[in-house]
Amino acid sequence: MAQGGWAQQTAVGPAPGLAFGGFWIRFVAYVIDAILIGVVFEIVAAVSVSLAVLVYIVALLYFPLCWGLLGQTIGMMPFGLHVVRNADGGKLTWGNVIMRLIGFIIASIPFDLGLIWAAFDSRKRGWHDMIGGTVVVRHV
Repeated sequence: MAQGGWAQQTAVGPAPGLAFGGFWIRFVAYVIDAILIGVVFEIVAAVSVSLAVLVYIVALLYFPLCWGLLGQTIGMMPFGLHVVRNADGGKLTWGNVIMRLIGFIIASIPFDLGLIWAAFDSRKRGWHDMIGGTVVVRHV
């Protein structure tokens, strides 16, 4: 038995050449995405209210479409961040994407506590990652 009754924890890490996407780099990527969505929405809303409704719907689809088609959002691109399956590091299935979106909503409800959770998890996963079976990695 290990000291203090705690079992020895094994090293946690992704494949060679990759690191988990940490909280702050993911936070900055999210801010970039939010600014991008906000700017597009404001420009279109100034032109037409009916187009603004369309942009609002597209904004709701932005994250799941980016995760599913590109494996990353535009805000993640400058940092080389990618969302992959937690089990094997593969491309997300649409099931992963839907569950991650549901998890994102759940994680955001209690004061973003589920998003902040990524700062404390050994694999840097928020609740949305855990629910969706995903992890964010970056090339090192």
